[in-house]
This record gives sequence, structure tokens and C-alpha cells, in this order.
Amino acid sequence: MPVAKGEGFTDFELFSRFSLDKVQDWITWLNAAGDLVYVNEAAYKALGYSKEEVYGLNIFQIDESYSPASWAAHFASLKTLGAKTFETQHRKKDGSVLPVEINSNYIEYNGHEYNCAIVRPIIERKRAETREHIKNHVLDLVARNAPLKSILGYLVQGVEEENPERLCSILLLDKSNQVLKNYVAPSLPKDYCEAIENLEVGPSVGSCGTAAFRGKPVIVENIQTDPLWEGYKALAAQYGLASCWSMPIIVDHHEVIGTFGIYHKTPKVPTQADLEQMEYLSNLARIAIERHRAAEELRLSDSIFKNTSEAMLVLDIDGLIIATNPAFTRISGYSAEEVIGHHPMAFGSPRHDQDFYSAIRSDLEEKGSWRGEIYGVKKNGEEYINWVTVNTTNDEKGQPFRRVVLFSDITEKKKHEESIWYEANYDALTHLPNRRWFQERLQQEVFRANRVGAKVVLLYLDLDGFKEVNDALGHQGGDQLLIEVARRLTHVVRITDCISRLGGDEFTVTLVDVQDSQAATNVATSILELLQAPIMIDTHATYISASIGITVYPDDAEDASALIKNADQAMYEAKKRGRNQYSFYTQEMQYLAQRRTEQKRELRHALANHEFEIYYQPVVEPKSGMVTKAEALLRWRHGTMGIVSPAEFIPLAEDAGLIHEIGSWVFIQCLEQALQWRSRFHPDFQISVNLSPVQFKNTAYFDRWFNLLASTAASKHCLCVEITEGVLLDASDKTSEQLLRFREAGVEVAIDDFGTGYSSLAYIKRINVDYLKIDRTFITHLASESADYPLVEAIIMMAHKLGLKVIAEGVETDTQLALLTQIGCDYIQGYWYSRPLSADAFEDWLSARMQNPV
Repeated sequence: MPVAKGEGFTDFELFSRFSLDKVQDWITWLNAAGDLVYVNEAAYKALGYSKEEVYGLNIFQIDESYSPASWAAHFASLKTLGAKTFETQHRKKDGSVLPVEINSNYIEYNGHEYNCAIVRPIIERKRAETREHIKNHVLDLVARNAPLKSILGYLVQGVEEENPERLCSILLLDKSNQVLKNYVAPSLPKDYCEAIENLEVGPSVGSCGTAAFRGKPVIVENIQTDPLWEGYKALAAQYGLASCWSMPIIVDHHEVIGTFGIYHKTPKVPTQADLEQMEYLSNLARIAIERHRAAEELRLSDSIFKNTSEAMLVLDIDGLIIATNPAFTRISGYSAEEVIGHHPMAFGSPRHDQDFYSAIRSDLEEKGSWRGEIYGVKKNGEEYINWVTVNTTNDEKGQPFRRVVLFSDITEKKKHEESIWYEANYDALTHLPNRRWFQERLQQEVFRANRVGAKVVLLYLDLDGFKEVNDALGHQGGDQLLIEVARRLTHVVRITDCISRLGGDEFTVTLVDVQDSQAATNVATSILELLQAPIMIDTHATYISASIGITVYPDDAEDASALIKNADQAMYEAKKRGRNQYSFYTQEMQYLAQRRTEQKRELRHALANHEFEIYYQPVVEPKSGMVTKAEALLRWRHGTMGIVSPAEFIPLAEDAGLIHEIGSWVFIQCLEQALQWRSRFHPDFQISVNLSPVQFKNTAYFDRWFNLLASTAASKHCLCVEITEGVLLDASDKTSEQLLRFREAGVEVAIDDFGTGYSSLAYIKRINVDYLKIDRTFITHLASESADYPLVEAIIMMAHKLGLKVIAEGVETDTQLALLTQIGCDYIQGYWYSRPLSADAFEDWLSARMQNPV
């Protein structure tokens, strides 16, 4: 471990026992002169220095807020206090700055004085604070009717300041709704903005024109390879724009009025957090635009009102009305004759008592004026709100003589302000608190629980089967279901608890002032019971359930954000256990979540690091013994964990969006391998490749495969793609079209794990498959007297009637092989013949079998 020269730091090796270099927090030791005498590995790597470089530095080079004088003052203060915690910025070697939180401690060692600092980067926290500030300020500007361009300009500028890599724009449709016009784009090149002015709305007009046409988000990760940008690639390249994500701005649930776009100068794939932020930002823009439209109408009405003057009352010194103007009659409904001689409070609202009016009189006597809101009652009995200004006029002796009351009806303005607040805090569909209000309320309840020593329980609900209902009955049916679920939830909580809808089919229930988790169990059980009853949507009886995650503060988390994350993890655990149940958060879930996150990170580099390997399991014709097929099975050979199961890493690859690139690599490798084995072993050799359902959601890679197949003369039927029955269930026109393209390209199609999912002859007929693969669960206990035997026999007979070939998976015994051969199974795959083998081992196995086929 490095030791600064001349510091008497000879025993510092003691710290190596505690592995300070493995600590994730930065640890630095500085002497009274500000020189760095020890920096752990996490610190100097984060700052961009080598171990040798860092020991030539002092605090003034890392933190420019210090001068020798201020450092001396800091050190003296630290010596007195013993420890200090504060925020500052550290400059990295490349010149960029990083916000950090520092816990400084004064330490004496071997006669020397040191500042031992534990440093934590807080960039994510600062970004979150920035986002919250942007949101609150935008809503404040909206509430104060600030100019729309100022509001949207601030919104865009805030997003760019949070992440300098982003270049944002807001385009609004013109009156014809046919073209988009630039509204705010502070950082995009001016010439670029002029070039896309009057951008047409259409199905293939970049990201923004397409998003406005579809009314849905359009994510273009790489402009130069995306067909939507065909007419604009050169323009984008000219100004260094590499990716563009666009979110439509929609009002009244269906009218597109513009787009919110985010550009990057390098190809970028949005994270789920990016997509959620874009949706929220477009919603903020929507609120601002809607309020601007309403404010324009109000300003027109207000102009007419001002031209006829405000309502006015003249009072004598005792507060009695002695005169009015016509506007007063127009507003209140009372004529001058009906009010003269009376006190204004006679026409006020009962909500104001004598103390209220006494306070006004006191202000008038002390200051001579008063202004504020007063509720009044019109002649027809309607209550309204006035903005009132009262001024005093004096006589020639300087004594109070008259009071002049000016007022205007602000009822509609107040309603609009309340409407803005409601829209920002409540879900428009269910009228439950939304995500923003839920998070704010949860934070308040956590603070309160700290004060009173109570617990807060959070239940996180995700509806099971909601997508199927939405697909079957449409969005309107899905909306009706969500409304009914929200209604039922209100019957299981106290008035002090909080139900909210976070979005989609996700709800939360916050229980306050509880002493143990039994209350959560009771509420969760009640929710599951309530949801068991059918929900009628029009004339359809719909059944749904929920997966519920439960976590408790302060038992499981230290703050509200961690509580939400824990509840989400517990909810997914409930889903994994089979749905329609609840699960309490455990520390094991946290470990598994961290493990998944780490594996996702490592998975991003696995392909480049050549950690993937394809194994091949032979598929044998039982009657002839010939081997002309094999299934490709992907293996991840991790540097420290060894072989990682596909069941573990494939879902991670799907979730992280990596399955497309990995799947493409597998497809190309198998094509090359199949062509080699056709040349060496059999001219009809075929390799089966598994396709994930996720791959059908981004078919850009399929286009490359089809081009490759078209350019390879001997590729016909050398590959077969295996899909699960889940793909059949979601056999949209697009999915069916892609499967048809595989067949046209000479690639056969097999249904994998047949019999375990949503088996349907209609689906099989619709996509015209070639093979059925009977799942191993039907083969494991196969015997002549077993219940599986007639099922397997029926599947084979049915398949043959439909002109399909059958492959049995998981064959391991002589009995299984004999029975399957007897009932006419076309192909056998399993350990009876061979385990999956590497390419070299497969070639050796196949060569040996060709010499001795028995």
C-alpha cells in the first residue's frame, strides 16, 4: 500500500488487512498541508488517475473550492469538531466534475494530524433533485399562467442540463394538423431546425413525424440504419445527430398536438427509466399546453371584463355601502338599491365569521388598505370567490373618510388552479392519487412514522392477466376493468390509508399507524378475495387476480424510495410463485435483485468477450438411426461463475434488450455450422435454433438474416427455428408475417415444448409449422400403462394427420425409445443418444456413429 514520503506513515500497511482497496466508497487521507497521503483504489479509479499519479496531487487540484487559506480553516474546524459532513465537487483527471458527499474525520497518528475522508458520489441523487425541481417549477409556472414558450423552454432546458448528452425539442402541430413546427429547441443547430420546419406527419417521417402520425412513442436507436429516417439520414449526419426518441403529446386522451423529442450524438438505446421520464415530460408539456389554451380563453374574457370596469363599492367610515357601479350588479345580481345602507358582510358567505371581518377592519385602521380573497353569495344563492382590494381615502384634514372596494370574480381562475393541481396529482381514469402524489404522501408518512414510532406498510399490486383482457376487449374494456378494481380496493382500507394507481395495471396501498405486519396480511387477503368475483365489462364476465408485494417501514428499508423498490421486488416474487397471492419482502430478494443487475451488466460484454458457446444435441431418426438434425443450445461460460444456465441468463437478456444481438449471433453461427456439416456429413443436415418471443418485437435483425439466406445458395432447409406456444398465443399479423417470411426463405418452423402451453390447432394451422416437439414432461414417465402414453400417441397421430413431423425431447431410456418408435415418432432427442456437445465433440460423435450406426 502506498505511503507518502516523510509522513511517518510506516504502519499504514495495517489497513490492508481490512481490504480498504475493495471498499466501494472512496477513502482518502490528507495531511494538514492538503497533500494526499492515502487514496484507496475506488477513489483514484473514479477520478481517472493511476495509483502512481494520484500521490502527486493535493486537495487544491481535486477540489477547486479550496485555497490554502480555506483548507487551513477547514482543517482547524475539523480538529475542533472531530468530524464534518458536507457536499462539494471533485474534478476528475479528464476535467469533468462529479458531485460528492464527504464525511471528514480528524485523526492523529504517530504524531501527525490527518483528515480521513469517506467520499460518496451523489450524481444520481443530484439528478433526481434536479428532475423534481424541474417538475415543481414547471407546475408552478403553469399555475401562474406564465407564457407557454417560457414554460416549455424551461422544461427542455432542465432536461438538457440534467443530462448534457441530450438535445431536446418540442414540435407542435399547426392548425391544419398536417405539419409540425418548431416551438422550442434551444440546443439543436439552428440550420437543422430550419430544415425540418413544417415537418410532415406521416408513417415514415423520422421519429417525430412518425410519432405524431401513430400517436405512439417512436424510438430510433440509430438514425443511419433505421428506415423511418430514409429521407433525413444525410441531414442528421450533417449535424452530428445519431439517435432520436420521440414521444407524442396527447390531449383529451386521443388528440395529438405535438411531439417531445430527445436526440443524442451517438446511437442510444433508452432504458425503462428513460421511457418513463419521456412519458412524464410529455405529460407535463400537455398540461402546460392545455392550461395555455384555457388561459387564452380566460384572457379574452378578462379583457372584455376589464373594459367594462371592475365591480366597485364605496363605503362610509362605518363600513356601510353608499354607492355601487353597474359591474357590481352584473357580478352579484344585486341592484344598487338593494345593497346601499348595508354592510358588505351581509352579502358574504357564511364561511366568514365576525373574527374574519374584524381582522380586515384592524388592517384598514392600521394600514389604510387590505387585499385578499373573500367568498360572497350572489342574489341567486350561488357562492363565488372575489379578489378584493380595499383602499381608504382621507378628507381634507387627513382623516379616513371613505373606503373604496374593488373586486373581481376569480371563481373560474380558482377552479382552473385546482384542476391543474388535481391533474398533476390524480389519475384521470380511476381518480386515485397518481405516482407523484403517492410518492409525496409515502415520504410524508415515513417522516411521520419516525416521529411517532409507528410503522408504514406498503402493498404493491400488479394485476394478473390484464394484458389478455385488454387484448380481448380493447382499451375501453381494460379501462372499465381498472375503474372497477380501483372501486373495490377502496372497500378494504381505512380512510387514513392511501390507495394509488401508478400507471398501467399497477396499484399501491399505503397503510399507516400500524404496529405489526398482520394488518398487511389482512388487507392483502381481502384484496385477493374481492378480486375473485367476476368483473362485468359490458356483457362479458371477466376474471382477474393480483400479485401483491408487501414491505414494512422501518423493518425493511430506511427511506421511501427503498420501500418502493422492495415492494416491487416482493410483487415479482409473488408472480413467480404462481400469481394470485402476496409475498413479503426478504433480504434474499435484495440479493437476487443485485445479482440480476450484476449479471445484466456482465451480459452486455459477454458477446464481445467471446464467452458464449453453442452446443449441439443430435436429433435421430429412430427407425434408420440416421442423424441429419441437431438442436443448437447456447451456453454462457462466465469467467468466475462457470457455466450459467440459459434458464437464468436468457430472461436477463430479454429484459435488457440484448436478446436481439445475441440471437443474431447464434443464428449466423448455426447457419455457417449447418453448411459445413452438410458438406461433410449429409447434404440435408439441419440445425434448429430457438427464437425468443421477445425477438418478434424487433424484427430488424430478421431482415439481415433473410438477406444472408438469400445470398447463400445451399441454405434451403439447413435451419429450423423453434418457437414456443407463447408465440402462437400472441400470433399477431406481424408475427404470422415474420414466420411466413422464414418459410419463404427456406427455414422450417417447429413448435417447442408442445403440450405445456396454449396448444391450439387453429394457431398451428394459421402459421403452417413443420414440426411439433413433444415436451420432456410427457416423456419422463412414459410407459405402456402410463397416463402419458395415450396423450403422446394422440399428439403424434394428430400431427401426422396435419402433415407434421414429431420430435420427442428428453428421451433417456430403452423403454421410452421403444414405445416412441412403436407409435411412429419421427425423431428422437435426448440423453439416450447424447448430451449436448460442443461443435468439435459433436463432429467426433457423429463420425463415430456413421462408422457404427447401431
